[in-house]
Amino acid sequence: MTDITRDQLKEILVYSPKRGVFTWVNPPPQHAGLIGDEAGSAAPGDKPYWNIQIGGRKYKRSRLAFLFMTGLYPKDCIDHINGDSLDDRWVNLREATITQNAWNHKGRKKQSDTPMGVRRLPNGKYVSRIGVHKALITLGTFSELSDAVNAYQEARRIYYGEFA
Repeated sequence: MTDITRDQLKEILVYSPKRGVFTWVNPPPQHAGLIGDEAGSAAPGDKPYWNIQIGGRKYKRSRLAFLFMTGLYPKDCIDHINGDSLDDRWVNLREATITQNAWNHKGRKKQSDTPMGVRRLPNGKYVSRIGVHKALITLGTFSELSDAVNAYQEARRIYYGEFA
């Protein structure tokens, strides 16, 4: 099965870059009543994405938006700048490598109550660490949680740049 082309996409859907949604202009014949309706739905999961089914194949709306606006499929993935995987406004989307996309995570489910990148040691101090290109870099040990958090945030800016 081949990917949909930009021309094929524009024949059946129209994209609103400001709203981040697609609407049907030429839906499948069995769904003719969808003309003018928003296309697709949110897929369930820990991190939901908006999917649109075209010709029996499901596409992530963010990837279709990239195709619609640039004429190309993203090489790896689309990063949602604000971390909201359902916000497909054009200003919120950028092409990224898988690694860059992972850098943009705002937080993860943890079993501890310390912020991302910080761990409490048995002696009551805090250690900050950051992963960069499969290497774990220790940023230091700190008496204060705020100092450990600040070290981690500064390292994110240095190592991750615009994806921090």
